[in-house]
Amino acid sequence: MVVQALLAERDDRQRFYVVTEETAPEYYWISDRWQQKARKAGLSITNRIYTAILCKNTRRLVIWTSYLTTHLKAHIFHFKKWTRLLLSGLSLTLVNSAAAIEFSMNGDIRASLFSLHRDDRDGKETATHEIRVRPRVGLGAKFNKQWRMQVRFAGRYSTDGNKLHFEIFNSIPEENGLRHGDSTLDEIYAEYNSNNAWQMRVGRFQSVALLKGVAEKSLDREDSPFTNITWTDGVQVRHNATNGWVTTAIAQYNDAQSATQVRRPPLNFRDDGSRLSYFVSVENTQKVGPLVQRTVDITWLPDALHSKGVGASTVHDYWGIVGRLAAQWPMTESMKFMLSGEVGYAPIVPDRSAMNTGTSGSANGFATQVSLNFIDIVPQHSVGFAFGRVGDGWLLSPTFNNNVNQAEIRYKWVIDNKQAVEVRLRYNKDIRQHINMLQKREDIDYFLRYTYRF
Repeated sequence: MVVQALLAERDDRQRFYVVTEETAPEYYWISDRWQQKARKAGLSITNRIYTAILCKNTRRLVIWTSYLTTHLKAHIFHFKKWTRLLLSGLSLTLVNSAAAIEFSMNGDIRASLFSLHRDDRDGKETATHEIRVRPRVGLGAKFNKQWRMQVRFAGRYSTDGNKLHFEIFNSIPEENGLRHGDSTLDEIYAEYNSNNAWQMRVGRFQSVALLKGVAEKSLDREDSPFTNITWTDGVQVRHNATNGWVTTAIAQYNDAQSATQVRRPPLNFRDDGSRLSYFVSVENTQKVGPLVQRTVDITWLPDALHSKGVGASTVHDYWGIVGRLAAQWPMTESMKFMLSGEVGYAPIVPDRSAMNTGTSGSANGFATQVSLNFIDIVPQHSVGFAFGRVGDGWLLSPTFNNNVNQAEIRYKWVIDNKQAVEVRLRYNKDIRQHINMLQKREDIDYFLRYTYRF
């Protein structure tokens, strides 16, 4: 019989193993190194074939070369028919290729009964009642402990009217995201993780920077809030320090048409210098005394602020600086009280004339929100009260309009780790009356929302 010599390394010991077809996937193959060792051991190499074996140590396919010899002391086995040997190798290749990649389905479905009553700036009253649905279905592929990829479909639909349309958008078609009836791929990224400390994502992904509470909101960054669909195109690097501090840095691409996130006018990205924008965050959510969140964010949008209106003058960089703080105290055996707050400041702001909130002076670049939260009043049932005031010059918030005072009460029932029911009642009113308008806009809206994650 002719023998197939498979030279294997295990536990870094310099030993040769006889490997059968059944045990082959358990070993790690390094052909060049073991070719040298075989020659030093006096084995006569007469031929070679190529196939593929699954590497157990790294969970990936590696190509190895096996050598044929007639040296009986090396425990060599040889098949009489070359075709059987080649078919065996091909079979191992196909089986182990599938085993090397772990596929998973993930996503969520959110359905919301939404109602809005608006007393508008022109004196007209309108009312909207609709059911909104947002399905998101993702496919993940894990290649090993370090590398994975994700692609996800997302669609936004409403009983108030849909014009069904699928497109891989370069930017969001409306100020708050996709239109009703639109669908897209809101995640297309590759991710690398190193020793639970470093993570890098490249492509299209979701990014958030939220204030803790029952009604989690953000002054500067939250992709896809409510039933909206937005995303980040770019590169994200994250570092988890052993002391609990998490540093996140994002370099983001902006299309000339508009951004992929909420960026309120007169922010505009038609200038070449505005193609890339940047975000850096340092956050710690480990409990220290009563503190459960400490965060500082910086957003930088080069050449994006048209302070006198788009096309009216030179452009400026727009900066947003945000700080978050949350503290929590026990009240009863189950209930906890959380007080959380967020402050944002933009040092360079547009003129009020560009915002239509005045004829002279600069807009207000301050933004604040405070929330009072009663968590687990009974287990899994929580209530939160949130209050926000956002100046007309703060242009970054995805969950607050600019130039608005807002008050909200929200109830949340966490059924389990996959399901939640939320009820919200919210009030919004303009801070400054728009010029040439009859009155300030005033909104009252509510929703009943169910979310299922898988």
